[in-house]
Amino acid sequence: MFDLRSAWAKTGLSILAVAIAVTIVLPVAWIGALSLKTGREVYNQKFLPDEWVPGNYITAWREFGLGGYFVNSVFVTVVSVLLTIVVALLAAHAFTWLRFPGSDVVFTLLLLGIMIPPAALVLPLLIEARHLGFYNDLFGLSLVYVAFGLPISILIFRGFFAGIPGELVESARLDGAREWKILFRVIVPVARPAVVTVTILLFLANWNDFILALVLLRDAETYTLPVGISQFIGQYATPHELIAAASLIGSVPVFILYLVLERKFQQGVTAGALKGRADDASARGRGCRGTP
Repeated sequence: MFDLRSAWAKTGLSILAVAIAVTIVLPVAWIGALSLKTGREVYNQKFLPDEWVPGNYITAWREFGLGGYFVNSVFVTVVSVLLTIVVALLAAHAFTWLRFPGSDVVFTLLLLGIMIPPAALVLPLLIEARHLGFYNDLFGLSLVYVAFGLPISILIFRGFFAGIPGELVESARLDGAREWKILFRVIVPVARPAVVTVTILLFLANWNDFILALVLLRDAETYTLPVGISQFIGQYATPHELIAAASLIGSVPVFILYLVLERKFQQGVTAGALKGRADDASARGRGCRGTP
């Protein structure tokens, strides 16, 4: 049996980790180098530019009008992430602690949303948006992001809530606390790593979304950052160095968010795995004792 604790396994995993890191870092480094080149150097084979042009970032911000797109992206992302987290916390609390007839069926049906890609629903979404009046509306786009973000968010929260001792909830109920107080004053403080994990995942997905924003937004004044940048890709000429600079500017908020919440994010990602290993160990222990 392959032992992950052996020296060969550790060496292989280290090599694999380095290969994955290089695969991720190289495109970012290439875009960074491209953003510092002149228009004449874009198509040469040199990685680093002969003439460094840091002014491309200022030029991209001014010529592309990134300020307006930036504000639109911040609004859509912040509103959608906050709404998704609040609704997902309420739903996960109900699925975990307020069992009701058919709750497992409802939860399973809800999870079907994870398997449906947004691109497959573009046409129905466009028709519904026109009928409901939120076509070309930033808040309407935020509601669409909420709908797509709920299934995975509820799944993560419910998995984390299942590992919280039931005695905490029962003791709070005995003290006369209402369900919303139990959720936000007892469970959420314990589940902060899960909240941070969902926040980063939702922020990353909504901030970088292109297809839904492209379909549901019509006027340039409502464009988000990805859609706004794409408008400067021309049929005959494209300022690649400025687009690279604009792309890096757009990635700054996600990078800052991850740096601020990195530790909690790692705790949230590993919490489920650690709980799963503990459950497996407990099950093996019961099997060795011959208990059902």
